Amino acid sequence: MTDDRSPRRIKSVGIAFDILKILRNEEGATVTEIAEEIDRSPGTTHTYLATMQEKGYVRVEDGEYQVGLFALPLGEYVRATSRLYQVGKPEVDRLAQETGEAAHLVVESHGREILLYEQFGPDAVGEDLYTRIKGYPRRNLHCSAASKAILAHLDESRRDEILADYQFVARTPNTITDEETLRAELERVRQVGYAINDEEQITGVRAVAAPIVHEDTIYGAISLSTPTSRMPEDEFVSTAPERILDVANVIEVNIQTP
Repeated sequence: MTDDRSPRRIKSVGIAFDILKILRNEEGATVTEIAEEIDRSPGTTHTYLATMQEKGYVRVEDGEYQVGLFALPLGEYVRATSRLYQVGKPEVDRLAQETGEAAHLVVESHGREILLYEQFGPDAVGEDLYTRIKGYPRRNLHCSAASKAILAHLDESRRDEILADYQFVARTPNTITDEETLRAELERVRQVGYAINDEEQITGVRAVAAPIVHEDTIYGAISLSTPTSRMPEDEFVSTAPERILDVANVIEVNIQTP
């Protein structure tokens, strides 16, 4: 018996978005490759691609399909109309320039980490890596300083919903890989007001982050990353948190202004 309370879905729309994800993840694919991924015939797959190409969201070069340029202004529009981006961008730029390191503005959506904006100071490392991965919603809530700061301040029911089926992937030997340890870490984050990533996501890189919260709404988080060789652990823990908390406070104040 069908549950009438279940929300209706349009399968063809879901398939179209699946195709876009495939093109992004594979950085391009042929009709045959896409057809195998979505379990459809090449003919049906080609119809999807032709429609999406006509709308500008898919393009084809030498028989290989890629994400189309119309996806770019759509994403830019979403970012530009974000209040967090509007008030956070100047502070991220300033933080990166003054510290010389990499600063990031991060949000959570559908249990994934989304990089809203980032800036690299003159001494920052890892720019090539961040550039490659920033187009991917990532399952990094357990190992990213910014995402841990967000997760710690989410509504409890929302946090439980995310962790109910969360997959803990070990990025480095320091990565938290179980829910009990993560929940204990999130409690610490709530108590001190900031989160630390001590080589949990990338070996050789530390990060500190603070949540952006106003009237019990968590908008996102701002983080600062630095190589371990440039800032020893004791120095990093004693100086970086205060700096990131100050910047987060400025954003929280400014986000209230229309």
